Amino acid sequence: METPEYDVYPPDLWEPFRTRRFQCGEDLYASIDIPREDRPARLRQLARNLEFFGAPVGLFFCLDRRMGPPQWSDVGMYMQSVMLLAVERGLDTCAQEFWARYPKTVAAFVNLPDDHMVFSGMALGYRDHAAPINNWRTRRDPFQAWCAMRGFEG
Repeated sequence: METPEYDVYPPDLWEPFRTRRFQCGEDLYASIDIPREDRPARLRQLARNLEFFGAPVGLFFCLDRRMGPPQWSDVGMYMQSVMLLAVERGLDTCAQEFWARYPKTVAAFVNLPDDHMVFSGMALGYRDHAAPINNWRTRRDPFQAWCAMRGFEG
């Protein structure tokens, strides 16, 4: 494995985010009947990232290494726009920060200049509606747990 360009999650992730991340993984693998103790099956599923989960198109999102958090958030917003436009046109996507684990491999493959870095990848194609994993959704906290609406009171 290569040294990632950045930590996808902070080291020593704290609560409640640690539990949420763990539960998300457990629920995802449960949706495709892979038990926690079946490490080879989990690794095979993880490896499907390398094939963009069978999608006909794989995208890479990169940015200049000198850019900071505001530009990183811009890339995230751009990716979301691509995802929404794809759905509008009958396509589906899967954002894949997995590719941040292989910065040298991706950079060589796309001939990325040294002053740029791989931020994320994305699978683009048509969803297999019969595949249980494509119908799975992460658990959501209630709106009030993460948002406070102010100035809207009667």
